[in-house]
Amino acid sequence: MMLADRRTKIVATIGPATKSREALRKCILSGMNVARLNFSHGSHDDHLQVIRHLRELSDELKAPVTILQDLQGPKIRVGRFENGSIEIREGEKVVITVEDVKGKPGLIPTDFKALPGAVRAGMKILLDDGLLELRVDAVENGRIAATVEYGGVLKDRKGMNVPGAFLPIDCLTEKDLKDLEFGLEHGVDYVALSFVRRGDDIRRLRELIKHKAPSARIVAKIEMLEAVDNLEEIVRLSDAVMVARGDLAVEVGQTLLPGVQKQIVHICNKIGRPVITATQMLDSMVENPRPTRAEITDVANAVLDGSDALMLSAETASGKYPFKCLRTMHEIISEVERTGTYYYNMTLDAEFFSVAEAIGASACLSALKLNASAIVCLTTTGRTASIISGFRPKARIIAVTHILPTLNRLELIWGIQTLTIDPYDSSDEAMNQIEEMLLKYGLVKTGDKVILTLGVPVLERGKTNTLRVYTIGREDVSRSPEAELPLRCRENPERSVH
Repeated sequence: MMLADRRTKIVATIGPATKSREALRKCILSGMNVARLNFSHGSHDDHLQVIRHLRELSDELKAPVTILQDLQGPKIRVGRFENGSIEIREGEKVVITVEDVKGKPGLIPTDFKALPGAVRAGMKILLDDGLLELRVDAVENGRIAATVEYGGVLKDRKGMNVPGAFLPIDCLTEKDLKDLEFGLEHGVDYVALSFVRRGDDIRRLRELIKHKAPSARIVAKIEMLEAVDNLEEIVRLSDAVMVARGDLAVEVGQTLLPGVQKQIVHICNKIGRPVITATQMLDSMVENPRPTRAEITDVANAVLDGSDALMLSAETASGKYPFKCLRTMHEIISEVERTGTYYYNMTLDAEFFSVAEAIGASACLSALKLNASAIVCLTTTGRTASIISGFRPKARIIAVTHILPTLNRLELIWGIQTLTIDPYDSSDEAMNQIEEMLLKYGLVKTGDKVILTLGVPVLERGKTNTLRVYTIGREDVSRSPEAELPLRCRENPERSVH
Protein backbone atom coordinates (compact mmCIF):
# COMPACT_ATOMS: atom_id res chain seq x y z
CA MET A 1 0.00 0.00 0.00
CA MET A 2 1.26 3.49 -0.88
CA LEU A 3 1.56 6.17 1.81
CA ALA A 4 -0.42 8.34 -0.66
CA ASP A 5 -3.46 6.09 -0.06
CA ARG A 6 -3.83 7.27 3.56
CA ARG A 7 -5.97 10.41 3.95
CA THR A 8 -5.59 11.34 7.64
CA LYS A 9 -2.14 12.85 8.21
CA ILE A 10 0.36 11.97 10.96
CA VAL A 11 2.18 14.58 13.06
CA ALA A 12 5.34 13.33 14.81
CA THR A 13 7.08 15.26 17.58
CA ILE A 14 10.84 15.37 17.05
CA GLY A 15 13.03 14.80 20.10
CA PRO A 16 16.11 12.88 21.28
CA ALA A 17 14.83 9.64 19.72
CA THR A 18 14.28 11.14 16.26
CA LYS A 19 16.41 14.26 15.77
CA SER A 20 19.36 12.71 13.86
CA ARG A 21 19.31 12.87 10.05
CA GLU A 22 18.98 9.10 9.73
CA ALA A 23 16.13 8.98 12.28
CA LEU A 24 14.28 11.81 10.49
CA ARG A 25 14.64 9.89 7.23
CA LYS A 26 13.09 6.83 8.90
CA CYS A 27 10.24 9.00 10.24
CA ILE A 28 9.38 10.17 6.71
CA LEU A 29 9.67 6.62 5.33
CA SER A 30 7.41 5.37 8.15
CA GLY A 31 4.64 7.83 7.28
CA MET A 32 5.29 11.17 9.00
CA ASN A 33 3.63 14.09 7.16
CA VAL A 34 4.22 16.85 9.73
CA ALA A 35 7.27 17.32 11.99
CA ARG A 36 6.44 19.08 15.26
CA LEU A 37 9.28 20.99 16.90
CA ASN A 38 8.41 21.45 20.58
CA PHE A 39 10.00 24.71 21.74
CA SER A 40 9.45 23.78 25.41
CA HIS A 41 12.62 21.69 24.91
CA GLY A 42 15.85 21.96 22.95
CA SER A 43 18.04 24.86 21.85
CA HIS A 44 17.71 26.94 18.69
CA ASP A 45 20.78 25.14 17.31
CA ASP A 46 19.09 21.76 17.84
CA HIS A 47 15.94 22.90 16.06
CA LEU A 48 17.86 24.51 13.20
CA GLN A 49 19.71 21.26 12.56
CA VAL A 50 16.38 19.39 12.38
CA ILE A 51 14.85 22.00 10.00
CA ARG A 52 17.86 21.72 7.65
CA HIS A 53 17.82 17.91 7.68
CA LEU A 54 14.07 17.83 7.00
CA ARG A 55 14.28 20.19 4.02
CA GLU A 56 17.17 18.18 2.51
CA LEU A 57 15.43 14.82 3.05
CA SER A 58 12.14 16.16 1.72
CA ASP A 59 13.90 17.16 -1.51
CA GLU A 60 15.83 13.89 -1.74
CA LEU A 61 12.77 11.65 -1.19
CA LYS A 62 10.38 13.90 -3.17
CA ALA A 63 8.15 13.96 -0.09
CA PRO A 64 7.04 17.40 1.18
CA VAL A 65 6.96 17.71 4.99
CA THR A 66 5.15 20.38 7.02
CA ILE A 67 7.28 21.89 9.81
CA LEU A 68 5.15 22.88 12.82
CA GLN A 69 6.75 25.13 15.45
CA ASP A 70 4.99 24.63 18.80
CA LEU A 71 5.56 27.60 21.13
CA GLN A 72 5.85 26.83 24.85
CA GLY A 73 3.43 29.51 26.04
CA PRO A 74 2.97 30.65 29.64
CA LYS A 75 2.94 27.22 31.29
CA ILE A 76 2.63 27.72 35.06
CA ARG A 77 5.16 25.55 36.83
CA VAL A 78 6.35 24.75 40.33
CA GLY A 79 9.88 25.89 41.14
CA ARG A 80 12.86 23.75 42.11
CA PHE A 81 13.25 21.69 45.28
CA GLU A 82 16.30 21.31 47.53
CA ASN A 83 16.57 17.61 46.63
CA GLY A 84 14.97 17.74 43.17
CA SER A 85 11.57 16.58 44.43
CA ILE A 86 9.34 16.24 47.48
CA GLU A 87 6.70 13.73 48.44
CA ILE A 88 3.27 15.10 49.37
CA ARG A 89 0.75 12.89 51.19
CA GLU A 90 -3.04 12.90 51.25
CA GLY A 91 -4.36 15.16 54.03
CA GLU A 92 -1.02 17.00 54.44
CA LYS A 93 -1.06 20.81 54.75
CA VAL A 94 1.26 22.60 52.31
CA VAL A 95 2.10 26.20 51.44
CA ILE A 96 2.58 27.52 47.89
CA THR A 97 4.84 30.57 47.73
CA VAL A 98 5.82 32.99 44.97
CA GLU A 99 9.06 33.87 46.79
CA ASP A 100 12.29 32.97 45.04
CA VAL A 101 13.20 30.06 47.31
CA LYS A 102 14.02 26.36 46.96
CA GLY A 103 11.12 24.08 47.86
CA LYS A 104 11.20 21.54 50.69
CA PRO A 105 8.64 19.26 52.38
CA GLY A 106 5.53 21.36 53.05
CA LEU A 107 6.70 24.29 50.86
CA ILE A 108 6.07 24.46 47.09
CA PRO A 109 7.51 27.46 45.19
CA THR A 110 6.05 28.70 41.90
CA ASP A 111 7.38 31.20 39.35
CA PHE A 112 3.87 32.55 38.62
CA LYS A 113 3.74 35.72 40.72
CA ALA A 114 0.04 36.42 40.08
CA LEU A 115 -1.17 33.05 41.40
CA PRO A 116 -2.24 34.23 44.91
CA GLY A 117 -4.48 36.91 43.36
CA ALA A 118 -6.11 34.41 40.97
CA VAL A 119 -7.18 31.68 43.44
CA ARG A 120 -9.59 31.55 46.34
CA ALA A 121 -10.56 29.05 49.05
CA GLY A 122 -12.17 25.88 47.72
CA MET A 123 -10.43 25.96 44.32
CA LYS A 124 -8.37 23.01 43.10
CA ILE A 125 -4.73 23.28 42.08
CA LEU A 126 -3.63 20.36 39.91
CA LEU A 127 0.05 19.42 39.58
CA ASP A 128 1.92 17.31 37.01
CA ASP A 129 -0.95 17.01 34.47
CA GLY A 130 -3.48 16.36 37.21
CA LEU A 131 -1.70 13.41 38.85
CA LEU A 132 -1.50 15.37 42.13
CA GLU A 133 -4.27 17.57 43.51
CA LEU A 134 -4.43 20.30 46.18
CA ARG A 135 -7.45 22.13 47.61
CA VAL A 136 -6.94 25.81 48.49
CA ASP A 137 -7.78 26.58 52.17
CA ALA A 138 -6.78 30.25 52.37
CA VAL A 139 -4.71 32.97 50.69
CA GLU A 140 -2.77 35.32 52.98
CA ASN A 141 0.16 37.68 52.40
CA GLY A 142 0.97 36.24 48.98
CA ARG A 143 1.02 32.66 50.28
CA ILE A 144 -1.51 29.94 49.49
CA ALA A 145 -2.37 27.43 52.21
CA ALA A 146 -3.68 24.15 50.78
CA THR A 147 -4.54 20.57 51.69
CA VAL A 148 -3.30 17.62 49.63
CA GLU A 149 -6.25 15.69 48.14
CA TYR A 150 -4.18 13.26 46.04
CA GLY A 151 -0.50 12.86 46.84
CA GLY A 152 2.64 11.50 45.24
CA VAL A 153 6.13 12.65 44.24
CA LEU A 154 6.36 16.23 42.94
CA LYS A 155 9.47 16.90 40.88
CA ASP A 156 11.18 20.16 39.87
CA ARG A 157 9.42 22.33 37.24
CA LYS A 158 6.25 20.23 36.90
CA GLY A 159 3.17 22.01 35.49
CA MET A 160 0.33 23.56 37.51
CA ASN A 161 -3.30 23.99 36.42
CA VAL A 162 -6.04 25.95 38.20
CA PRO A 163 -9.35 24.99 36.54
CA GLY A 164 -11.91 27.77 36.61
CA ALA A 165 -9.48 30.53 37.64
CA PHE A 166 -9.01 33.62 35.49
CA LEU A 167 -5.24 33.88 35.13
CA PRO A 168 -3.88 37.30 34.11
CA ILE A 169 -1.30 35.96 31.66
CA ASP A 170 -0.30 36.85 28.14
CA CYS A 171 -0.20 33.79 25.89
CA LEU A 172 3.05 35.00 24.24
CA THR A 173 5.97 35.14 26.69
CA GLU A 174 9.36 36.78 26.05
CA LYS A 175 10.76 33.33 25.28
CA ASP A 176 7.93 32.72 22.78
CA LEU A 177 8.66 35.99 20.95
CA LYS A 178 12.35 35.03 20.56
CA ASP A 179 11.41 31.51 19.48
CA LEU A 180 8.84 32.88 17.01
CA GLU A 181 11.41 35.17 15.41
CA PHE A 182 13.78 32.21 15.04
CA GLY A 183 11.08 29.97 13.56
CA LEU A 184 9.86 32.52 11.02
CA GLU A 185 13.42 33.36 10.01
CA HIS A 186 14.04 29.69 9.20
CA GLY A 187 10.82 29.10 7.29
CA VAL A 188 8.52 27.07 9.55
CA ASP A 189 5.19 26.36 7.84
CA TYR A 190 2.89 26.60 10.89
CA VAL A 191 3.20 28.18 14.33
CA ALA A 192 1.18 26.55 17.13
CA LEU A 193 0.08 28.98 19.85
CA SER A 194 -0.24 27.42 23.32
CA PHE A 195 -2.87 28.34 25.92
CA VAL A 196 -5.04 30.39 23.52
CA ARG A 197 -7.98 31.89 25.41
CA ARG A 198 -9.72 34.26 23.00
CA GLY A 199 -9.66 35.54 19.42
CA ASP A 200 -7.40 38.49 20.30
CA ASP A 201 -4.55 36.05 21.06
CA ILE A 202 -4.68 34.85 17.43
CA ARG A 203 -4.98 38.42 16.09
CA ARG A 204 -1.84 39.46 17.95
CA LEU A 205 0.18 36.52 16.64
CA ARG A 206 -1.13 37.18 13.11
CA GLU A 207 0.19 40.77 13.31
CA LEU A 208 3.64 39.55 14.35
CA ILE A 209 3.74 36.92 11.58
CA LYS A 210 2.48 39.31 8.89
CA HIS A 211 5.54 41.54 9.21
CA LYS A 212 8.09 38.72 9.24
CA ALA A 213 6.76 35.80 7.16
CA PRO A 214 3.23 36.35 5.82
CA SER A 215 2.95 32.84 4.35
CA ALA A 216 3.31 31.12 7.78
CA ARG A 217 0.05 29.73 9.16
CA ILE A 218 -1.33 29.60 12.72
CA VAL A 219 -2.49 26.56 14.71
CA ALA A 220 -4.60 27.43 17.78
CA LYS A 221 -4.09 24.92 20.60
CA ILE A 222 -7.34 24.41 22.51
CA GLU A 223 -6.33 23.52 26.07
CA MET A 224 -8.04 26.14 28.27
CA LEU A 225 -11.62 26.27 29.55
CA GLU A 226 -11.82 29.88 28.34
CA ALA A 227 -10.86 28.76 24.81
CA VAL A 228 -13.75 26.27 24.76
CA ASP A 229 -16.12 29.14 25.66
CA ASN A 230 -14.72 31.23 22.75
CA LEU A 231 -14.31 28.28 20.42
CA GLU A 232 -16.04 29.44 17.25
CA GLU A 233 -14.26 32.82 17.16
CA ILE A 234 -10.86 31.16 17.73
CA VAL A 235 -11.50 28.54 15.00
CA ARG A 236 -12.55 31.18 12.45
CA LEU A 237 -9.46 33.34 13.11
CA SER A 238 -6.98 30.42 12.94
CA ASP A 239 -5.64 28.46 9.97
CA ALA A 240 -5.79 25.16 11.86
CA VAL A 241 -6.67 23.91 15.36
CA MET A 242 -5.14 21.39 17.77
CA VAL A 243 -7.15 19.50 20.39
CA ALA A 244 -4.40 19.52 23.06
CA ARG A 245 -5.89 16.84 25.28
CA GLY A 246 -3.26 16.94 28.06
CA ASP A 247 -4.02 20.32 29.61
CA LEU A 248 -7.56 20.30 28.20
CA ALA A 249 -8.46 17.18 30.24
CA VAL A 250 -7.16 18.85 33.41
CA GLU A 251 -9.05 22.08 32.63
CA VAL A 252 -12.47 20.67 31.69
CA GLY A 253 -12.36 17.47 33.77
CA GLN A 254 -11.44 14.10 32.31
CA THR A 255 -15.01 12.78 31.99
CA LEU A 256 -16.01 15.78 29.84
CA LEU A 257 -12.96 15.49 27.55
CA PRO A 258 -14.44 13.09 24.93
CA GLY A 259 -17.49 15.33 24.41
CA VAL A 260 -15.37 18.49 24.19
CA GLN A 261 -12.99 16.77 21.74
CA LYS A 262 -15.92 15.84 19.46
CA GLN A 263 -17.35 19.37 19.75
CA ILE A 264 -14.03 20.96 18.66
CA VAL A 265 -13.59 18.56 15.72
CA HIS A 266 -17.22 19.11 14.62
CA ILE A 267 -16.89 22.92 14.64
CA CYS A 268 -13.58 22.76 12.72
CA ASN A 269 -15.15 20.46 10.10
CA LYS A 270 -18.19 22.75 9.81
CA ILE A 271 -16.10 25.92 9.40
CA GLY A 272 -13.52 24.21 7.19
CA ARG A 273 -10.41 24.38 9.39
CA PRO A 274 -7.94 21.49 9.58
CA VAL A 275 -7.95 19.92 13.07
CA ILE A 276 -5.23 17.88 14.80
CA THR A 277 -6.13 15.48 17.63
CA ALA A 278 -3.18 15.21 20.02
CA THR A 279 -1.79 13.71 23.26
CA GLN A 280 -1.34 10.11 24.41
CA MET A 281 -2.76 8.58 21.22
CA LEU A 282 -0.37 5.59 21.50
CA ASP A 283 1.08 6.43 24.91
CA SER A 284 1.79 2.85 25.99
CA MET A 285 4.14 2.52 22.97
CA VAL A 286 6.58 4.91 24.64
CA GLU A 287 7.72 1.77 26.50
CA ASN A 288 6.03 -1.15 24.68
CA PRO A 289 6.14 -2.40 21.08
CA ARG A 290 2.34 -2.74 20.87
CA PRO A 291 -0.52 -0.35 21.68
CA THR A 292 -3.41 -1.15 24.02
CA ARG A 293 -6.83 -2.02 22.56
CA ALA A 294 -8.17 1.25 24.00
CA GLU A 295 -5.49 3.24 22.12
CA ILE A 296 -6.30 1.49 18.83
CA THR A 297 -9.96 2.43 19.34
CA ASP A 298 -9.04 6.02 20.31
CA VAL A 299 -7.06 6.48 17.09
CA ALA A 300 -9.86 4.94 15.01
CA ASN A 301 -12.53 7.14 16.63
CA ALA A 302 -10.46 10.30 16.10
CA VAL A 303 -10.37 9.43 12.38
CA LEU A 304 -14.11 8.69 12.25
CA ASP A 305 -14.89 11.95 14.09
CA GLY A 306 -13.24 13.92 11.27
CA SER A 307 -9.67 14.74 12.40
CA ASP A 308 -7.39 15.94 9.59
CA ALA A 309 -4.29 14.77 11.45
CA LEU A 310 -3.33 12.76 14.54
CA MET A 311 -0.30 13.64 16.64
CA LEU A 312 2.36 11.57 18.38
CA SER A 313 4.17 13.30 21.26
CA ALA A 314 6.53 11.39 23.61
CA GLU A 315 5.92 8.30 21.44
CA THR A 316 8.25 9.67 18.73
CA ALA A 317 10.17 12.32 20.72
CA SER A 318 11.66 10.08 23.40
CA GLY A 319 9.99 6.66 23.17
CA LYS A 320 11.68 3.32 22.54
CA TYR A 321 9.80 2.56 19.30
CA PRO A 322 9.33 5.81 17.35
CA PHE A 323 9.19 4.28 13.85
CA LYS A 324 7.01 1.36 14.95
CA CYS A 325 4.60 3.95 16.43
CA LEU A 326 4.37 5.75 13.09
CA ARG A 327 3.76 2.48 11.21
CA THR A 328 1.16 1.36 13.77
CA MET A 329 -0.73 4.65 13.46
CA HIS A 330 -0.52 4.45 9.65
CA GLU A 331 -1.97 0.91 9.71
CA ILE A 332 -4.84 1.74 12.09
CA ILE A 333 -5.81 4.86 10.08
CA SER A 334 -5.59 3.03 6.74
CA GLU A 335 -7.87 0.22 7.93
CA VAL A 336 -10.48 2.68 9.28
CA GLU A 337 -10.42 4.63 6.00
CA ARG A 338 -10.70 1.45 3.92
CA THR A 339 -13.92 0.43 5.65
CA GLY A 340 -15.21 3.90 6.65
CA THR A 341 -18.43 5.45 5.39
CA TYR A 342 -17.61 9.07 6.15
CA TYR A 343 -16.66 10.22 2.63
CA TYR A 344 -18.47 13.01 0.75
CA ASN A 345 -19.44 15.14 3.72
CA MET A 346 -21.50 17.49 1.58
CA THR A 347 -24.57 19.60 2.17
CA LEU A 348 -26.39 21.96 -0.15
CA ASP A 349 -27.74 23.96 2.80
CA ALA A 350 -24.77 26.29 3.27
CA GLU A 351 -24.31 29.27 1.00
CA PHE A 352 -20.93 29.81 -0.64
CA PHE A 353 -18.93 32.92 0.11
CA SER A 354 -16.42 32.60 -2.74
CA VAL A 355 -16.09 31.22 -6.26
CA ALA A 356 -13.43 28.77 -4.96
CA GLU A 357 -15.96 27.27 -2.50
CA ALA A 358 -18.52 26.80 -5.27
CA ILE A 359 -15.90 25.21 -7.55
CA GLY A 360 -14.70 22.96 -4.69
CA ALA A 361 -18.23 21.71 -3.95
CA SER A 362 -18.91 21.21 -7.68
CA ALA A 363 -15.67 19.24 -8.09
CA CYS A 364 -16.64 16.89 -5.25
CA LEU A 365 -20.20 16.43 -6.53
CA SER A 366 -18.88 15.74 -10.06
CA ALA A 367 -16.33 13.26 -8.67
CA LEU A 368 -19.09 11.47 -6.75
CA LYS A 369 -21.54 11.28 -9.67
CA LEU A 370 -18.91 10.39 -12.31
CA ASN A 371 -17.00 8.02 -9.99
CA ALA A 372 -13.82 9.98 -10.78
CA SER A 373 -10.49 8.63 -9.52
CA ALA A 374 -8.94 12.00 -8.70
CA ILE A 375 -9.60 15.70 -8.24
CA VAL A 376 -6.57 17.65 -9.43
CA CYS A 377 -6.14 21.27 -8.26
CA LEU A 378 -3.76 23.53 -10.16
CA THR A 379 -2.94 25.91 -7.36
CA THR A 380 -0.55 28.58 -6.10
CA THR A 381 -1.74 29.01 -2.49
CA GLY A 382 -3.43 25.64 -1.93
CA ARG A 383 -6.70 27.26 -0.88
CA THR A 384 -9.00 25.42 -3.32
CA ALA A 385 -7.38 22.06 -2.45
CA SER A 386 -8.03 22.81 1.25
CA ILE A 387 -11.69 23.65 0.53
CA ILE A 388 -12.08 20.39 -1.42
CA SER A 389 -10.53 18.46 1.49
CA GLY A 390 -13.30 19.82 3.74
CA PHE A 391 -15.91 17.98 1.64
CA ARG A 392 -14.02 14.68 2.28
CA PRO A 393 -14.22 13.22 -1.26
CA LYS A 394 -13.36 9.56 -1.81
CA ALA A 395 -11.54 10.54 -5.02
CA ARG A 396 -7.86 11.36 -4.48
CA ILE A 397 -7.15 15.08 -3.98
CA ILE A 398 -3.95 16.04 -5.79
CA ALA A 399 -2.60 19.58 -5.46
CA VAL A 400 -0.22 20.51 -8.26
CA THR A 401 2.09 23.54 -8.17
CA HIS A 402 5.67 24.64 -8.72
CA ILE A 403 5.69 26.54 -5.38
CA LEU A 404 7.46 24.37 -2.79
CA PRO A 405 6.27 26.17 0.40
CA THR A 406 2.65 25.57 -0.74
CA LEU A 407 3.36 21.83 -1.11
CA ASN A 408 4.93 21.73 2.37
CA ARG A 409 1.97 23.50 4.01
CA LEU A 410 -0.60 21.18 2.39
CA GLU A 411 0.93 18.06 4.01
CA LEU A 412 -1.06 18.83 7.18
CA ILE A 413 -4.45 18.74 5.47
CA TRP A 414 -6.68 15.66 5.14
CA GLY A 415 -6.45 13.72 1.90
CA ILE A 416 -4.20 16.08 -0.06
CA GLN A 417 -1.29 14.59 -1.98
CA THR A 418 1.06 16.99 -3.72
CA LEU A 419 2.91 16.95 -7.05
CA THR A 420 5.48 19.38 -8.45
CA ILE A 421 4.92 20.63 -11.98
CA ASP A 422 7.15 22.53 -14.42
CA PRO A 423 5.92 26.04 -15.36
CA TYR A 424 3.22 25.88 -18.09
CA ASP A 425 1.55 28.32 -20.54
CA SER A 426 -1.85 26.68 -21.05
CA SER A 427 -4.22 24.30 -19.28
CA ASP A 428 -3.64 21.67 -22.01
CA GLU A 429 0.11 21.85 -21.45
CA ALA A 430 -0.44 21.50 -17.70
CA MET A 431 -2.85 18.57 -18.20
CA ASN A 432 -0.35 16.74 -20.42
CA GLN A 433 2.26 16.97 -17.66
CA ILE A 434 -0.26 15.96 -15.00
CA GLU A 435 -1.61 12.99 -16.99
CA GLU A 436 1.89 11.63 -17.51
CA MET A 437 2.75 12.02 -13.81
CA LEU A 438 -0.49 10.43 -12.59
CA LEU A 439 0.11 7.37 -14.81
CA LYS A 440 3.83 7.11 -14.03
CA TYR A 441 3.17 7.33 -10.30
CA GLY A 442 0.33 4.79 -10.39
CA LEU A 443 -2.27 7.26 -9.08
CA VAL A 444 -4.74 6.66 -11.97
CA LYS A 445 -5.25 4.20 -14.85
CA THR A 446 -6.05 4.78 -18.54
CA GLY A 447 -9.81 5.32 -18.87
CA ASP A 448 -10.20 6.91 -15.40
CA LYS A 449 -12.05 10.20 -15.09
CA VAL A 450 -10.23 13.14 -13.45
CA ILE A 451 -11.75 16.45 -12.30
CA LEU A 452 -9.45 19.47 -12.79
CA THR A 453 -9.87 22.84 -11.03
CA LEU A 454 -7.85 25.87 -12.14
CA GLY A 455 -7.84 29.61 -12.63
CA VAL A 456 -8.11 31.01 -16.16
CA PRO A 457 -6.59 32.82 -17.98
CA VAL A 458 -3.80 30.41 -17.02
CA LEU A 459 -0.94 32.83 -17.71
CA GLU A 460 -2.36 35.33 -15.22
CA ARG A 461 -2.25 32.68 -12.44
CA GLY A 462 -5.67 33.92 -11.32
CA LYS A 463 -7.86 32.55 -8.54
CA THR A 464 -9.65 29.25 -9.18
CA ASN A 465 -12.72 29.86 -11.35
CA THR A 466 -12.93 26.84 -13.67
CA LEU A 467 -13.76 23.12 -13.49
CA ARG A 468 -13.01 20.59 -16.24
CA VAL A 469 -13.55 16.86 -16.56
CA TYR A 470 -10.87 14.79 -18.32
CA THR A 471 -10.75 11.12 -19.23
CA ILE A 472 -7.22 9.68 -19.04
CA GLY A 473 -6.63 8.59 -22.63
CA ARG A 474 -2.91 7.90 -22.94
CA GLU A 475 -1.84 4.27 -23.27
CA ASP A 476 1.86 4.91 -23.95
CA VAL A 477 2.79 5.64 -20.30
CA SER A 478 3.41 2.89 -17.73
CA ARG A 479 4.20 3.02 -14.02
CA SER A 480 7.82 4.02 -13.31
CA PRO A 481 10.23 1.68 -11.49
CA GLU A 482 9.92 1.93 -7.66
CA ALA A 483 13.27 3.71 -7.19
CA GLU A 484 12.21 6.57 -9.51
CA LEU A 485 8.87 7.26 -7.79
CA PRO A 486 8.26 9.94 -5.17
CA LEU A 487 8.41 8.28 -1.73
CA ARG A 488 4.67 8.33 -1.01
CA CYS A 489 3.85 6.63 -4.34
CA ARG A 490 6.12 3.64 -3.62
CA GLU A 491 4.68 0.34 -2.47
CA ASN A 492 5.81 -0.35 1.13
CA PRO A 493 8.50 2.36 1.44
CA GLU A 494 9.02 1.34 5.08
CA ARG A 495 10.99 -1.71 3.94
CA SER A 496 13.95 0.67 4.07
CA VAL A 497 13.31 1.19 7.83
CA HIS A 498 15.14 -1.13 10.23
